[in-house]
Amino acid sequence: MAKETLADEAVIPYKPNTDVQVAGMLLYYILSGGHHPFGDQSYKVESNIHEGNYTLVHVPDMVAKDLIERMINKEPKKRPKVKECLSHPFFWTTERRVEYLRRIGNREDVKKCRNADKEVIDSLEKCAGEGFFKQWKNKFPPELIQKMDAKNKAYPDNTLGLLRFIRNLHEH
Repeated sequence: MAKETLADEAVIPYKPNTDVQVAGMLLYYILSGGHHPFGDQSYKVESNIHEGNYTLVHVPDMVAKDLIERMINKEPKKRPKVKECLSHPFFWTTERRVEYLRRIGNREDVKKCRNADKEVIDSLEKCAGEGFFKQWKNKFPPELIQKMDAKNKAYPDNTLGLLRFIRNLHEH
């Protein structure tokens, strides 16, 4: 049940944002293999829903976590609309994701990835999370890295370098 339907005061009719919170809980349940974002102890679940206490530890996908977190927000007005949920990157096709990364890799500040402003790099690394894109070159076949970065100077080992690498890999 959504937070607003747990209220004791009055019966609150279901609204689309109520369904969005429940759908977020179901999405988490499916992706986590049977866990509830508001706890696995049934006697605490309703209290956690009411207080907005949740955990998303059982879902490693950062994009899925972003969507779920928005959907289960305890404030109904802060939850996304159904259309916004369905247009979230979690539901994008592989082709759309690659195109998005290619376009980002073509931005002026990413083109200058070797000489980028430290504030831009720090801000991006903070948003990307701890170690999320660190040592990204180790995730690709060494032959590909060698072919794309023969002198090992074009792509720094940070998120900007990865974005530029993806763009150039797609273009060349």
